[in-house]
Amino acid sequence: MRNPILSAPAAVLPLALVACIGGLAQTAATKSPVFDAASIRPAAGNTRSEFVTSPGTFTARNQSLLFLIYWAYDTPPFQINGPTWMNENRFDVLAKSESGGDDARLRLMLQALLADRFGLKAHKEQKEMQVFAITLAKSGPKFQESTDEGPPVFDRGGPTMLTAHRVTMKDLAVQVSDPLKRPVIDETGLKGKYEIRIDVAAYMQSAGGGGDGKGGGGEQQIDVMSVLFNALQQQLGVKLESKKANVDLLVVDHLEKAPTDN
Repeated sequence: MRNPILSAPAAVLPLALVACIGGLAQTAATKSPVFDAASIRPAAGNTRSEFVTSPGTFTARNQSLLFLIYWAYDTPPFQINGPTWMNENRFDVLAKSESGGDDARLRLMLQALLADRFGLKAHKEQKEMQVFAITLAKSGPKFQESTDEGPPVFDRGGPTMLTAHRVTMKDLAVQVSDPLKRPVIDETGLKGKYEIRIDVAAYMQSAGGGGDGKGGGGEQQIDVMSVLFNALQQQLGVKLESKKANVDLLVVDHLEKAPTDN
């Protein structure tokens, strides 16, 4: 009896081999990218927070684990469920990839780094919850599109002032979610990067908080929603709307407080 394998046409074997190699190459190509070198150390003292990316380089100084996870997964902090201490300890991270890579690739590399050094395990799920949506006011936007390239920068010019360079509306939504203590989503439809300046001093005075940003109204509490609603609409031409929406959440299943050694 003839061996069916030996009797197969000679061309079949090379084709099968090529298909096998092609499958292996595809597997290698889809493997999550990693940094070639990375250093993670506890932040020293009261150093200024810093965050910069460039092709193939990720630099974060005096940043919390919550911030690192937020950036790695592009998920705002109020949409991350995990241990409360994620926002306590701060770290300096310097990581590089010889093959370069834009922010989208750097995010994947940071995900792999957090999994390797902090044992991060997480999954995504959706949940309907109360949110604030940023929408365009009737007046339309009162800010200009950025004309230069570079990463987004938020600069607090004082306790009541915020200046932002090269930021998206999603970036702005993340910033205002913190004082509102609720997820904020972007529904403006604006896709560019913008120059933004907002000063809430006058609105804080009318809300009973004084103009020094320190709660100068004595026992009175500041109506944060009122302050932001008026400032955003009058100075930026956008408004906040309370609504229910399906929100993408990142649930942290496991995370270590300290990284493994460099």
